[in-house]
Amino acid sequence: MFVFKQNFVEPKKMPRVSYVCSDELIAQCNKIPVLKKRASMVHELIRGYNLHKLMECVKPNLASEENLSLIHSQYYIDYLKNECTAETSIETLDSDDDNGDSDTSDVDDDQLNYGLGYDCPKIYNLWKFVRVIAGASVTAANLLLSNRKIVINWCGGWHHAQRDEAEGFCYVNDIGIAIQRLRTRFQRVLYIDLDIHHGNGVENAFAYTRRVFTVSFHQFQPGFFPGSGSVNDCGNGNGKGYCVNFPYKAHIRGELFIKYFSKTLSEIIVRYQPEACVVQCGADSIVGDPLGGTNLLPEDLAICIERILAWGLPTMFLGGGGYNFQNAARYWTYLTSVICKTKEPLDNDLPDNKYFLRYGPGYELSISRKQFDDSNTENDMETTYQIIRGNLKN
Repeated sequence: MFVFKQNFVEPKKMPRVSYVCSDELIAQCNKIPVLKKRASMVHELIRGYNLHKLMECVKPNLASEENLSLIHSQYYIDYLKNECTAETSIETLDSDDDNGDSDTSDVDDDQLNYGLGYDCPKIYNLWKFVRVIAGASVTAANLLLSNRKIVINWCGGWHHAQRDEAEGFCYVNDIGIAIQRLRTRFQRVLYIDLDIHHGNGVENAFAYTRRVFTVSFHQFQPGFFPGSGSVNDCGNGNGKGYCVNFPYKAHIRGELFIKYFSKTLSEIIVRYQPEACVVQCGADSIVGDPLGGTNLLPEDLAICIERILAWGLPTMFLGGGGYNFQNAARYWTYLTSVICKTKEPLDNDLPDNKYFLRYGPGYELSISRKQFDDSNTENDMETTYQIIRGNLKN
């Protein structure tokens, strides 16, 4: 674990990008059973390229109970606070143990009522965990509210958590909480989800409002988690027409993805005219992810990110899924360089870092595309796009 040092800078020298990070945030993110050490790998690679020196580094605050209640029910909050503290946890925390940190006792009905079992086991001191994870995204939102322009929090992006329960490795809907904070100043917030899985928790949170426009690009096929996100799902009530789902099939390639990302968002920007933007950059959308299925490279998604940056809006970039840890670190490090607008491209030879040996045998930043046949056709994508256009509010 590295020793986190906050960068204090004079206002006139304020970097254009703020970076939310701390040792505690990384340690808590590492506790997610399917993501052991991923957060450490990401931040070590960012440091290896010295990208942290180009940003204002900000330590996050803990989320308050009031923050959590912006999205989650009091029933869920009370359960976490009363039943998921250090005092009620069985195991002791050992941050260097890749096999520890989770409660291995039998899952009871009470836990299952709150989604705590199977893909979301009751990890050690879950109450502190959700406050740290949500607190980082609240801190990111507060930075935008205090006139920062761009904020990165790669430890955020947990888009499946629902109002009353955990879901899909997500224990807290930090995205929704952050968006609610942004709504105290910005009248129209645009949320863009690039994770390979549908951002159902965020969509559900804002399905009935036009104050938040949610957009999700995701793989959508029988048996693919979470099974929601049809192109015909476009919001409800007052929020009808303020939600877009762009489903695609397996092995989508960059050319098609970029084209229809650009066409879809161009329509939304003109019609909705957002005042702020939140982007979930799940790394499971990159080729080679064991829970993914695309043929996309970091360079493909970076083009989409550059187009978002060109809007000039206050923007928050978050992480999310990503189960090939090496590729997640490569992807978010590369995106960090794009967001920071580094003068020179990153060296393809990876810098020395604590996890260097995990990147063998090539030890390179680049990722290779696979020889997959794209299941999507131009006609498929155009048909989806036209349905979306028809659902949009003028």
